[in-house]
Amino acid sequence: MAEQFLNRLEKIEASINQLGETLKRMITILGTVTEIKSEVRVAKDEIISVVKESPAQAAPATSGEDNRELARMVVEEVGAIRVFVQESMENLKAEVAQMVANIPAPAPPPAAAPPPEAQPVAAPAAPPPPTPAPMAGAPSSLPADRAMQIAKELEKILGSMKMGCKAGDVLDIMTEAKDEIMRIVPSDPVMVKIDSWVGVVAGYPKRNELQARDILKLKKDIRAEIPKYMPA
Repeated sequence: MAEQFLNRLEKIEASINQLGETLKRMITILGTVTEIKSEVRVAKDEIISVVKESPAQAAPATSGEDNRELARMVVEEVGAIRVFVQESMENLKAEVAQMVANIPAPAPPPAAAPPPEAQPVAAPAAPPPPTPAPMAGAPSSLPADRAMQIAKELEKILGSMKMGCKAGDVLDIMTEAKDEIMRIVPSDPVMVKIDSWVGVVAGYPKRNELQARDILKLKKDIRAEIPKYMPA
C-alpha cells in the first residue's frame, strides 16, 4: 500500500511539472501576440503616414485603389493573427484540461492496523497454605514443667537465628541453653541435636555472619524439636 501511494504521488508531481511547462508556453504565446499587436499598430501608423504624404497630383482612382489594397492587406494580416491566437488558446485549453484530467487522485493513506485486543490476564493462583512442619520423633516423656523449660531454651536459640547474626553470638546462646537444659535433666535426646547445631555454627569464624542457607536449615530443625516439649 505504501509503495502504491508513493507511485501515485510521483505521477501527480510529473503531471504538475508538465502543466507548468504548458503554462510557460502560454505565457510565451501571449508575449508573441503582444509583439504582433505592436507591429500591426506600427504598420498602421506607417500606412496612414504614407497616405498623408502621397502627392496631391496623383490620380484619385489610383490613390483609392492603393488605399483599398493596403486596407485589405491589413485586414487579412489582422484576421490571420486573430485565427492564430484563437487556435493557440483553444489548443492550450484542451491540453491543460487533458493534463488535469490525467492527474491521479491521491490515494488515502493506509489505515493503521487496529491495536491487538488485550487478552485477559488470568488471576494468579493463590499459594497453597504452608504445610506445618512434621514432628520429628515422639513427644518427650518428661514432666510438663521440665519440658516447658527445655522448650523455652530452644526458643532462645531460635530467636538468635536472624539474618546477619554473628557466629560467636549464636554459639554463646547455644552453649548457655545447653547448660541450662543439663541442669533441668541430666540427659535428653535434644542434647544430641544441640551438639549438631553447635558443630554447624562452630565452622564459622566468630565474627562472621551465618549464611542464609545454614540459618534456614537450623531454624527448621529447631522448630521441629520445640513441639516435642510443648504440653498437648
